[in-house]
Amino acid sequence: MATRSTIGTIRISIDGDWDISDLGALSDSLAETYGLFYPLVAPDEVLRERLHDSLRKTFWSGDTDMRFVGSRLYRSIPGEESLKLKSFHYSSPGHLEIMGVLAVLYLMGRVAKMWTLVGDHIFELWVKVDKYFSDRRHLRRPRKSFELDKNMSLDSDEARALVFEIGGRLGFSDESCDALIGVIGNPISALKFLVVVGREGRKLANLQAEGKLTLPTPGSDEIVIRSSLTSKNRPKGS
Repeated sequence: MATRSTIGTIRISIDGDWDISDLGALSDSLAETYGLFYPLVAPDEVLRERLHDSLRKTFWSGDTDMRFVGSRLYRSIPGEESLKLKSFHYSSPGHLEIMGVLAVLYLMGRVAKMWTLVGDHIFELWVKVDKYFSDRRHLRRPRKSFELDKNMSLDSDEARALVFEIGGRLGFSDESCDALIGVIGNPISALKFLVVVGREGRKLANLQAEGKLTLPTPGSDEIVIRSSLTSKNRPKGS
């Protein structure tokens, strides 16, 4: 029997002058981010195994500008654990209530909220990431499996340092960054994953900066990233 996730609700306050493009951007970003984070906490072992395998293949072979990968993953989520709109009330101010897997909702809220807290500091890190991949264009879309030769080992060490630096800015603990590397397959792929996650978090943060919504304050509880059979046995940090 499949294990079920804990379902809950978050409330997002909304205000200001909204238009249809804002609503579309919010809907798209929520689904995209939910699809990216769900595989990290999915309770069902078989489904988690399949989603982790998809993450590894996607972020190793793909570049840093992947579009709609979260939406594709979202379509694999069981219907009872996908996002649901519980209520929507808008009269400036108003609110939006969303139901979903609580662990995923907390991760989404934390990343978006951290964007608003760290401000320009995170853009400095994005410059470092852009330089990392600009200097290593062969890593944008590698054509072979992950093999640690001398050059790849050095590339991997620098990617790992950036994963911990950016992950920390986005609200991930050191333990979560380590677990993320194991799930995604290697530090280079995990760095690509964080770039995509950061891009979606920035969309929500921008809406908050414009006064159009207020995200709930993320809790201090650690979100445990679940390993799978193919990720739990990987060398730590590989």
